[in-house]
Amino acid sequence: MTSRMERIFKEKLPARPVHRRCIKQEKEIILMNRRIVTLMVFCMALSFFENPAVTAQNQLKMAYVRSGYILSNFEPYRKAVKAYEEFERVEVEKLQKRAADFQKKVADSQKQAAFMTEEKVRDLSRQLEQENAELEKYSEQLYNRENGILAKKYQELIKPIFDRVNKTIFQIRTEGGYAFIFEAESDALIDADEKYDISDKVIEQLNKSISEKPKQE
Repeated sequence: MTSRMERIFKEKLPARPVHRRCIKQEKEIILMNRRIVTLMVFCMALSFFENPAVTAQNQLKMAYVRSGYILSNFEPYRKAVKAYEEFERVEVEKLQKRAADFQKKVADSQKQAAFMTEEKVRDLSRQLEQENAELEKYSEQLYNRENGILAKKYQELIKPIFDRVNKTIFQIRTEGGYAFIFEAESDALIDADEKYDISDKVIEQLNKSISEKPKQE
């Protein structure tokens, strides 16, 4: 009985996964895939220019963007990040309070165990095990990177911004007759003339779409 009590009361909660780290890893995977695609496109462009059949009249029109710079200068993105961080703070504090309350209950139970009957100890042990399982379940629901509470909120708030930026870049590429638009913050683009940077143009177009939205409605 004593060893069982020690095992239960001294049981530690599993290390809490960090949701931002999961999102960072996800972004790194996306960025790595983007770098591969960018490198492939860049190689295609080089081979195209090396083709003797290519003349000055039909050379490819290319540009690049800095996605981090665009997002940091786009107010809806800053508001979305702020809203997500506040939501995350509240939810994490809820979990931390539940965990702290549980640990206090475990500590109090350890002190009282010596004065309890064996039957009372068993009942309390089962109760603590159940509460610990519920706490772990809630933690998983909060931090699961696929369909957790925080992941869903992040998708709800941030994904529409990414979609809007991508749509704007596609529109500029189509209307401007660009064959390629590179991501400057990927490793595939080593150096480029600033005159080919259309990041400010993307920001201007994004802000314009916001100001025109009420008129369209």
